[in-house]
Amino acid sequence: MEDLIEDVRIDGKHSFEDVIIPAWEFHRKYGGRIATLGGVDVNVLASATPSELRKYVRNLIDKCAPLGRFAVGSGNSIPNYIPLENFLTMLDEALA
Repeated sequence: MEDLIEDVRIDGKHSFEDVIIPAWEFHRKYGGRIATLGGVDVNVLASATPSELRKYVRNLIDKCAPLGRFAVGSGNSIPNYIPLENFLTMLDEALA
């Protein structure tokens, strides 16, 4: 990551999976230097209930937003198996 920040000079990173590194943890470590984009794990987006997803998204926002350089969204693309209700719940909580 240091090479990407210092030598390549990326200014943001997208695509996160909680089992690799949760977006909030990445943001805590690097967010002062590059933007964290997305962060809602697609597995959570696909399998959580709307209520669970709402809490997950709120937790992500609460941990990342105060540090700046953060945009909430899916941790990857939105596959067609994501329940529409979950996608809309993620958007609704992000806009709350």
